[in-house]
Amino acid sequence: MTSILLPFHNAATTIDVAVASIAGQTYRTWELLLIDNASTDGSPSIAHHWADRDRRIRVLHEPRIGIAHALNAGLAHAQGKYIARMDADDISHPDRLARQAAYLDAHPGIGVLGTRTSFASTMPEHRGMQAFVHWQNALITPHEHYVKRFVDAPLAHPTVLFRRELVEQHGGYDTGPLPEDHELWLRWMDAGVRFAKLPEELLTWNDHAGRLSRTHANYSVDAFFATKVKYMARWLKRKLDGRPVIVAGTSVLCQERSALLEAEGIAVSAFTDVKVRGVPGRRFVPHLELPQAGEAFVVSFISQRGTGDRIAGFLAGRGLVEGEDFVLAV
Repeated sequence: MTSILLPFHNAATTIDVAVASIAGQTYRTWELLLIDNASTDGSPSIAHHWADRDRRIRVLHEPRIGIAHALNAGLAHAQGKYIARMDADDISHPDRLARQAAYLDAHPGIGVLGTRTSFASTMPEHRGMQAFVHWQNALITPHEHYVKRFVDAPLAHPTVLFRRELVEQHGGYDTGPLPEDHELWLRWMDAGVRFAKLPEELLTWNDHAGRLSRTHANYSVDAFFATKVKYMARWLKRKLDGRPVIVAGTSVLCQERSALLEAEGIAVSAFTDVKVRGVPGRRFVPHLELPQAGEAFVVSFISQRGTGDRIAGFLAGRGLVEGEDFVLAV
């Protein structure tokens, strides 16, 4: 059986359609936990109406506001061997759970499985979010998810299905002021859990003005980077084996991020860039003179959209291997 966690807070306008998309799944052996996170609108009544009609649906109440609190409450009550996520403003396509459960059954080495998403937005300006979804949808294999994990969250939270024992082994959601999904992925990947994604678009991800990723400080750029740098430093301490770290990017932002990395115990040996723009008091290495593979480790903090792929292509062209000799971290 699969336990689906669907937290909601004041979602009266969307939750009925979201729950209906679970009730209409071709996969039938599930339980749906609707976790009311201190709602003050009519959404709890809608949730209870569904629970009255289908004994596989239960309503839980978590008074502490915050999606991580709600999700942990759901984990505490979940009975399935697999845990699925769903948001109250998205739509799961009918074959989603059947395809995901079959994949995890057939691939015991994969711990977390997402799907590609269809993107829908009511925002007049959504090119940034649409570009993010396009980037995320391009990551399919465990290797791709792993090497891109410091760029952004490599899979959409409401698409995932994961093995329940991972919570027992590596912990549930962090309730601190941080992006709870990305922190969980980074922590589990740091422990060796393998992630993958189905190539089909099996969830419609609805973007709107009230979406938490647009409104809550836990999902700010600074919150994301503070979370990423902690796990990046932990990983580099195991990875470097005495190799010096060279930071790609000399902007003020890159220097600030380098300082955060050093505060986590990773010394920055030098900076590099396509133009000679030295950082005061730091060694500068022209990009055409970067060391060979195995001699140093390059961390790119350059954040302009599309630049990461060009940097990865340039470094790979010099024989460096992503995840072994360099990493993108924006």
